[in-house]
Amino acid sequence: TPPSGPPPPRPAGTSGRAPAPARQADLVRGIDLALSGLGSLGAAEPPTAALARLAPGEEVDLADGACLAPDGEVVWTEVVHGCLSVTTAAGTVSYGTGAWAVLTGGGRARGEPHARLRVRRTADLAAGGLLRTALPRAMSGVLRSVDRLVARREERESARIVRAEEDRRAAEREAERALRSVLGPTGAPGPVPGAPQDPDPLTAVCAAVAGALGITLAAGGADPAAGSGPRTDPVEHLARRSGFRTRTVTLSGPWWRAATGPLVGYRADSGAPVALLRHRGRYRIWDPATGRRTTVTRASANSLRRSAVMFYRPLPEGPVGMAGLLRHGLRGTGADLCRIALAGLLTVALGALVPLATGTVLAAYVPSGQRGMIVQLCAILLAASVVSGGFAVVENTALLRLEGRFEATVQAAVWDRLLRLPVRFFSGYSSGDLAQTALGVGAARAMLSGLTTAVLHSGTVLLVNLATLFWLDPAPAALALAVLAACAVGHTWAGVRQVRWQHRLLGMTNALANLVFQILKGLPKIRVAGAESRVFARWAEAFARQQAVQRRIGRCQNAVAVLGGALPALAALGLFLLVSGPARHRLPDAEFLSFNAALAVACAAAVQLASALTSALGAIPLLTRIRPILAHPPEAAEDSTQPGELTGDIEVDRLSFGYTPHAPVLEDISFRVRPGEFLAVVGSSGCGKTTLLRLLLGFERPWSGAVRYDGQDLASLDGTAVRRQCAVVLQDAGLLSGTILEAITGGHEYTLDEAWAAADLAGVAEDIRSMPMGMQTLLGDTGTLSGGQRQRLVIAHALIRDPRILFFDEATSALDNAAQRLIAENTRRLNATRVVIAHRLSTVMDADKVLVLAAGRVAESGPPRELLARPDSRFARLVRRQAL
Repeated sequence: TPPSGPPPPRPAGTSGRAPAPARQADLVRGIDLALSGLGSLGAAEPPTAALARLAPGEEVDLADGACLAPDGEVVWTEVVHGCLSVTTAAGTVSYGTGAWAVLTGGGRARGEPHARLRVRRTADLAAGGLLRTALPRAMSGVLRSVDRLVARREERESARIVRAEEDRRAAEREAERALRSVLGPTGAPGPVPGAPQDPDPLTAVCAAVAGALGITLAAGGADPAAGSGPRTDPVEHLARRSGFRTRTVTLSGPWWRAATGPLVGYRADSGAPVALLRHRGRYRIWDPATGRRTTVTRASANSLRRSAVMFYRPLPEGPVGMAGLLRHGLRGTGADLCRIALAGLLTVALGALVPLATGTVLAAYVPSGQRGMIVQLCAILLAASVVSGGFAVVENTALLRLEGRFEATVQAAVWDRLLRLPVRFFSGYSSGDLAQTALGVGAARAMLSGLTTAVLHSGTVLLVNLATLFWLDPAPAALALAVLAACAVGHTWAGVRQVRWQHRLLGMTNALANLVFQILKGLPKIRVAGAESRVFARWAEAFARQQAVQRRIGRCQNAVAVLGGALPALAALGLFLLVSGPARHRLPDAEFLSFNAALAVACAAAVQLASALTSALGAIPLLTRIRPILAHPPEAAEDSTQPGELTGDIEVDRLSFGYTPHAPVLEDISFRVRPGEFLAVVGSSGCGKTTLLRLLLGFERPWSGAVRYDGQDLASLDGTAVRRQCAVVLQDAGLLSGTILEAITGGHEYTLDEAWAAADLAGVAEDIRSMPMGMQTLLGDTGTLSGGQRQRLVIAHALIRDPRILFFDEATSALDNAAQRLIAENTRRLNATRVVIAHRLSTVMDADKVLVLAAGRVAESGPPRELLARPDSRFARLVRRQAL
């Protein structure tokens, strides 16, 4: 209980209130905090033009079209002359001469040409006695923006509810259409999926193309307003939200004659989207504005743009087996499968006439001298051969089309699944092994090429001719069947041994390919170490083991080939021994000749069938190695949510993680980085800095705790969409092959001026200008650029997107102090949240906060100046150690 009685007297000259400077500082901090909170509600979209940073204490003359942003958390701008327009997500508010405007971290402003601004801090206004006048004027504009923002969000929510209702009605219409198609006449053309009733033509076109491919679109349509960046194409944005990939293709030549698949096209004059859909072997243009479908001709093709968008159907989200992969590749190939089956059966039926006609001619027409009948029968066989050849052309054409479509679909789906797997999956595989495994789809398709035709054609021929043999005489036919069964057993034994050795060969081949890749990649280091002989010996040893296994497989294949070549001769020899011995006088001449011809055809079909099946067995190891890729679920689950546009607010709450059980690397890590702040993570080697970065990027899942972006748990978000809005620069990051321009833009549609602006920010523009080819200089693996230039190009590639969040992991280790200071100053002007892992502590002295890790825990944190002021702090000891 508190003591009773009056409080003790205060010393003379003191009062119960804080000193006036302290009260004023508290007031300034409170006003800045309130204005920052109100400003973050209506943060503007990232600008497409270059930013001019406003630093307090200066007067600015605006250039034409200049886009302004604060060089700190809160700045006050007084319009000395002209007009200033402040843009937020709520809209634009204009300020005339003499007005005060507030810009926070998310604010953007534009001024009229020749306008003049005076920039101040809150503390400057308070010290000059202007805060009482400026604050009401500025708050009036801020509150108007907040009111607009609330109204706009209410409108957006109402629009979302309307879209949800439209989606529900569209689903009901689609269900009704599906039921009508079942109950109505077969083959009756129904409406194109996507419905002309859809108010957005682009969404309707995408729905039509996706429906033709069996892709389900995400709700909301092709509206890029959800926030993937201002450069995101609406179709690409819809594809990202729906979980499939797209590719831009060029429509050149008579493209409408090729079976490319459904496409999203555009009118050449108006740019209106249209769907290019295949129907009965021809392309049709579906216009959602009119609902009309017209066949593509040369004239109508000229009315379209030369570029279109192709969709790639992904694999299902969960684990996929071999049967699922087969169904995925064969979807939409039913017509070709029917053509192959029908043409094969007719070819076999016509081929069955040969042994019967042979026996008839030699036994009946030749002895009696009926030349006319012989000529007629030969003409019939010739016509049958021509017709059979025509059926074979149809069959092979359909087979080629089916194989090409199957490989294109499955290979793209496997690569898509591989790219969507979590990063931890790749830790168990080498680069060469993964590349060979992913490309194994094409190799397996090549081995299985013609298997369907061989099984259908040769199997049917074999059965038909065996039936003919038993119809002619069951006893010799039973002997022939026993010989064929013995050969089948031999082929099966050799095939099983071959598959066993091919499993080992495939593993050795992938390991050898990875070894060669690593040798070529590290060739300069090998030469420096003088280790060429040891590297060659290691390659020779691995190559010799691979060739030994290859020889074993070759012996099995030789045995199969010898057995297949000897089968017709052995069967004929057995038949003649049988006819000359026990079965003498059993078969008349005509039946014997027919039996002999049918046996020869049956043996040839059996050899062809056995060879096809033996070759197909070689695809088993290839498909087996693909199973881990198909069985592992992708990173982004179906129930993951889109993060929207991030502002840069990052919170780590009681995070713990380890790579193995009972061995934590990080324990109980908590901190927060507000938008625009600079956080430096330091510590000795092995303390968990890189692991923390992997957790922030979503590469690993924590044992406990959470990482939150703008208050959203990263575990529930689409990690790919989060990383797409972050710029990550690692110490050993590589460059894309190609020119310097392609390395900076990363294949995106940035202009040359934007590439130069990013190069200026990274401090590498002057180096590029000194090169004869400038931005078109080709990059090689070594020799073209120094280590520091390569590192700055990687930074330029990260900065060209004007990201809201920057992650640097010792990204300037190869740069001198002057280059580091330049990049630090330029990244500070971006007003982005920066998380920097640094070993060179001189680069983090300007950080807003330093996080010192030790043994996986936060040892201390705070501004660097405060930590240095304590001589016994870990940070101060680290700095002194580097100063020695």
